[in-house]
Amino acid sequence: MPRPSVPLLPLTVLLALVLGAVAGEPVAPVAAPKATTPTTPAVVTAAVAKPVALVLIDDQTDEHRATYFKRALATARAQGVGTVVVHITSPGGPIGPSEDMAEAALAAARSGMRMVCFVERGAWSGGALLAYAHQEVYLTTSGKIGDIGVIYFTQEGKVEYAPEKFESPMRALLRQLAEANGWNPAKLQKMTARNQELYRFDLPSGQAFVLEGDLAVWLKDHPEAKPEGKVLVKGKDVLLSYTGREAVAEGMATALVQDLDAVLAKVGTTRASLIDLAPTSSERLSWKLAPWASALIGLAVLFLFLEFKMPSGVFLALAIASGALFFVCQYYLELAGNLELVMVVVGTALIIAEIFWLPTSGIVGFAGLAVAVTGLVMAFMPDDVQFSPSLDGWGTALGSAIAQSGLALVIIAVGLVVFIRALPRSRLLARIAANAEITATSAGDAELHASELIGRRALCRTELRPTGFIDCAGRELSAITEHGEMLAAGSSVEIVGMRFGEAVVRPAPGATT
Repeated sequence: MPRPSVPLLPLTVLLALVLGAVAGEPVAPVAAPKATTPTTPAVVTAAVAKPVALVLIDDQTDEHRATYFKRALATARAQGVGTVVVHITSPGGPIGPSEDMAEAALAAARSGMRMVCFVERGAWSGGALLAYAHQEVYLTTSGKIGDIGVIYFTQEGKVEYAPEKFESPMRALLRQLAEANGWNPAKLQKMTARNQELYRFDLPSGQAFVLEGDLAVWLKDHPEAKPEGKVLVKGKDVLLSYTGREAVAEGMATALVQDLDAVLAKVGTTRASLIDLAPTSSERLSWKLAPWASALIGLAVLFLFLEFKMPSGVFLALAIASGALFFVCQYYLELAGNLELVMVVVGTALIIAEIFWLPTSGIVGFAGLAVAVTGLVMAFMPDDVQFSPSLDGWGTALGSAIAQSGLALVIIAVGLVVFIRALPRSRLLARIAANAEITATSAGDAELHASELIGRRALCRTELRPTGFIDCAGRELSAITEHGEMLAAGSSVEIVGMRFGEAVVRPAPGATT
């Protein structure tokens, strides 16, 4: 189930308080409905004394839904759920997440939970793979299932079937699902075995289905069957897929149902008593924001920097909104939690303190940068691997996190350049900057305009490294040296311009640098 709900508004308020205090492998099978066993798997008849939970998979079987699915099953287990009904409408997805979801369903069944699948419209590719990981599969008359062919996209964008090296592990997984849940292994494998024919033998004991690659061994084990007695069911270059009625008739579905309520009735419950583990609105938002995570955190830092340069409240609000959306997104994807949030906020606060209030020759600033960047990298790594470098995939996860963090830093740098270049041409930015300058130089009712400050002499109230504060006729101003030089506290300077609400100064004759 989605993580315990973290409302967007409270998180935004939290970020506001803290900040205010410091100012897209091979694409998974494209499922082809599978052939069924001569007999439909026996329906699990465990008494429904325990609660029933509903899990919803209504899009691709990608890494986001795999994370949600595993979390939902863990929540169901923690709440003592006895039956999980998984409502699937999916075109499939990448191989890795699809396999993870299927294996999670198998593990849930092994732990004692009754796993029931409901396909209302279509479960293809990874969606069909997940469906057959359940002990019972119910379809409507408009439902369809199958076609688990392993495909990939060429550089030209053309769809190609993956070679045997990728298809063989998929067939092994399908055999495992068939063995665990009673589905016909030959029919199930034919949903992905594109280069093998599927045969039927009519024996005194009933119909038997054999895949071409298994024919020789099967005939040896069944001397009563004759090779000439085989009937071709599906040839090469054809993957099995079924309508709802076909799946039931072929033993590859438990039964036809009218709707979800009918499935719930079969497991002995109703919507009123159902534990709803469907994705929350916050979790769905996180899935939509996931591709933009690097941009969100980059914009948050950029807007915060601009707020200090041009205090107006506008950039602070944008920084809070961007930061909140980033952490909500990463939280529900199980990439970031409280630790990462604190590290990024504290690190940013230390950098700001170094620049504006506590010149320490860069010690505090560099420490803040290290903390913030570490927190940022951790916010892009899965929670379950970030502190376990010995786990398989840790290096890949770290590399991906560093790449996404680097993208965020690039966005910050490019954003600063764009804002600086756009300021003279943008009336809105120029007005914000002008207001910031007036605010920064006002004292009581007397306001000094930027033009009145240029040419004046002032004293450095703090060291300028190259930013700090100066005293101009009793008024404190934020300042930066013209060419980045360092000036000692007490040095005499001349104001030569105003930029982003700061006085641009140069050493006055005789000043100590």
